[in-house]
Amino acid sequence: MTESTGYAHVAITVSDHAVSLPFYEKVLQSGPVGEIVTDDFDRKIFPVGGGSILGVTQYREKSSGSFDPLVPGLDHIGFGVETAEEVVAIQERLAGVGIDSDLTDAPFGTALMLKDPDGTQIEFFSAQKR
Repeated sequence: MTESTGYAHVAITVSDHAVSLPFYEKVLQSGPVGEIVTDDFDRKIFPVGGGSILGVTQYREKSSGSFDPLVPGLDHIGFGVETAEEVVAIQERLAGVGIDSDLTDAPFGTALMLKDPDGTQIEFFSAQKR
């Protein structure tokens, strides 16, 4: 069996970079560090820690649909942090820049959920409980 070293990247599709890129810059506290431009799409690359990246992609051909976690495919993107206190600090920071989120205490840890402008769920998670 081939052993993976973990996720290298996740790429998501957004409807409008003009709306989504400022959102991800606020959430990730970083601007794009690279891009891939083809005839079909424009993808901005964000660092997310541990050598992994998030690609935020806008296709030139537009879809008429919107994100739906019930459709097979992506359910949400989860970013790990060490402590429950970090999760709370992220919620406070996001509230300060006008991004709403929901903090949840689960039996398995602490999670902060928010949605990007297209409705894709983003989560910050710590296995530590508050």
